[in-house]
Formats: sequence, C-alpha cells, structure tokens
Amino acid sequence: MSTEQAPSHIQKETARAVQNSRYVRTHLIHRRSPLPGSWWHAPVIAEIPGIIDKAGAKPLASIMPTIKETGFDGVVFRPALLDFYTSKVYLDQIIEAGKQAELRVIVRLSGGDYAPDLTPSLKPFYGAEESTATTITRAREALKSGADGIDLGRIAENPNLPGAKERDKEFSDLVRLLMFELADFSEEKILVAEARTELHEQYQYHLQEDWIHNFIDNRLQRAPFSDAAIIEAIEESLFERDKIGVPPVWKAINSRLIMEPDRPNNYPGSWEDDTNTTRRSSMRIIMASLPGAIYLPFGFSGGHVTYKGVAVRPLPPINSIEERRLAHTQLALRLRKKYDLGNANLAWVSGLPWQTPGVGVFTSGSVMCVFNTSNEDVFVPLENELLLRSDSTREWALPGAETVLRTGPPQIFSTAEREEQNTLTPGTTAWFIPPVVKASNR
Repeated sequence: MSTEQAPSHIQKETARAVQNSRYVRTHLIHRRSPLPGSWWHAPVIAEIPGIIDKAGAKPLASIMPTIKETGFDGVVFRPALLDFYTSKVYLDQIIEAGKQAELRVIVRLSGGDYAPDLTPSLKPFYGAEESTATTITRAREALKSGADGIDLGRIAENPNLPGAKERDKEFSDLVRLLMFELADFSEEKILVAEARTELHEQYQYHLQEDWIHNFIDNRLQRAPFSDAAIIEAIEESLFERDKIGVPPVWKAINSRLIMEPDRPNNYPGSWEDDTNTTRRSSMRIIMASLPGAIYLPFGFSGGHVTYKGVAVRPLPPINSIEERRLAHTQLALRLRKKYDLGNANLAWVSGLPWQTPGVGVFTSGSVMCVFNTSNEDVFVPLENELLLRSDSTREWALPGAETVLRTGPPQIFSTAEREEQNTLTPGTTAWFIPPVVKASNR
C-alpha cells in the first residue's frame, strides 16, 4: 500500500493562491504514459441504464452498430432478469451482436443502484442475481459467452450499519474469486466496480487492495457546478490513481434523472441539482476531455431509452433532438480519438486575462478545454481556434472540427461570426486549439 499522502490543507490553499495570482500559470497534474496501455485504460463505454429482460435483449442487440458508429469502444448492461440457465440464448444474442459491431462487452452482475429504486441500498442483487455464489456462476457463463468484462456495479455498503465489516470482507472475497475466473479465460478480461468516495476508509481499501481494473469513483457525480469544485474532483482522483499506478475512470451523469427529471438527486448539492440539457452536455464534454476510461449514459449520448418498470428498452434516436445529440457525441468522441485525449497530459491553466471567476481552463494534450460555470458570457480570444462547443452541432459553430476531421471544405467566417462562436454562454463548455507559444531567445 502506498504511504504517499494526499495534498494538505496548506498545499491546497497555496495552489488556490497561485491560481488566483495575476500571472498566467500552467500546473501539470497528470502525465501521459509513454507506453501503450491495455484496452481498458482509456475506452469510452456506453452504459445501458436499468435492467435487461427478455423483451429488452433484442432491441439492445439491434442497436450495437449504432453504439459503435457513435464512437463508443464498449458497452455495459445488466441482464438481472435473464436466467442464464433457461434464457442464456438472450445473453448470447447480445454479446454476439456486440462482437459483430467490434465493441467490448461488459456484463453487470450486481450493484446497489438498480432502477427504479435509486436510494442507497444494501441489497446488491436483483432478480436472477440472488447471491454471491450466483454471481460467480453467472460471471463464468458470461465469460463463456464472450464477455470482455464483469461489472459489479456500485458497491452496496454502509459502515454505520451492523455487519458492515462482514459485507466488506464478502465483497473483497468475491473480487478475488472473480479475478481467478477472469484469469482462466484471458489477461484481457476485466473487472469493473463503482464506489462512494465519501466512505473514505472503504473506498481507499477497495482502490488500493482489491485492484479492480476499472474502478469508478463518484467525485464528479457529487461535485457542485463550479469550476473550483470540478477542478478539485478531477485533481483528487488523478492524484490518488497516479500514485499507485491505476488508470482514472470517470462517470458523472445519472441516466435515470435524464428520463425522469423530477426524481430526487442522489447527491443533493451536486451539479445535477435543477440541471438541464445545457449543463449535462457541458459535463459530457468535460468528461470526454479527460485521460482514462469514461462511462457515458447511452440515453444521453447516442440513443433513446424507455422503461417498463425496472426493465429498460434501449432504442435508436426517435426524434431530431436525439439525432443531434448523437451527432454531437459522435463528433466529440472522434475528436477525443484524433487528439488521443484518453492518454494525454492534463494541466490546469490560471491567470489568463479573459479568465473571469467561475471559468475553468485546462489543457488535455494539445486541446484547451474551457468550461463556464459563471452566470455571465465569457469571450475566448480569436487566436484560439474553436473545435467543439457543448451547446451546438451546427456547422457555423464548429469550424475547427470541420477542418481537423475533414468533414467538409475549410470555411471562412467574418470576425463578427468568429466572435460569436468564441463566446461561451453560462453553463457551456468548449474545446479550442490554443496558439503555440514559442520560447524567447535570450
């Protein structure tokens, strides 16, 4: 276990003072790996919300090409209402369709966050999942069918209730047994789980001792919509991952709240309080900027979902709004691959003359991400070439992307048009290619 300590209060205050100084500063917080990583180090995974039953298996299988065309590398789904003995043909159908579409397929077999009950639950099993022993058996069957990974969902734990230590031990024992199962099939098979960082002791134990391949934390889900809070959430996650050599994994958007906005937010005070499409689109672009693996909800990033009780029906876009949303996700993920943002250096930038309070700026490789959490417009100088805005897929708003991805001939805009393109309204995010600054000769 690493003995390196997280930044102290004094160090954080010093960092804030530097950030607020009048000098332009770049603070490197994550360095790219010089070596090629495994497939699970930086994929973009489409997360199918809810539960898959027999009726949901066919539509899920049929949309695998759409998921691939959108730019996803993999898909995760939870077949809790499929009995793998009597109904395994449905599981086989889904996994085979994913393989045909050249997607990595991850099967979720447990988790305390199943729909429609989104309140914290200590019962991690639903439907056919039943127990820890059943999970091991179902994992083996999923791997036999060709699954690339097993997902245990959000760990169901509460240290304040009786039996907490026994539940923690049971989970860690399950992880070890599943690691043996994965190793029997291939070194490329992975284990995925999600934990709550507010349960600090339990979270750190899972992170440092269980060694789950894609271990998702909830920092971005809990963060308020402010540049300082988002920066702190990203920096803390990168710091603790980098010091022990595990890849960062990001998730921020609650799929269920998209379909049912009136449902209570799991994390009161977070950026999803009274949120809207503008803010969710902004968070999606922030996530796509980050190094490591990202998990995006299918229903807000490439398709449509409806619910039949706990069971979900994933479908292609059913209206022009969803079609534009898919196109926007596709463009963002193409740019992410083009600039290799999944394996890029990441640095905060502060002190820019135009960087008003509430405006966060960081560089991911050669791309500059600007997110406006303030209540006022912010103008990014024209020497910064616009690549992508979170609030538009219209061609006039994407001149840089059109050129970089060669989706059309180079476009020429007036100064007034470019100034409009480079003005970010409250709640939006954009990517730019900043000018190259050459060192002066002395």
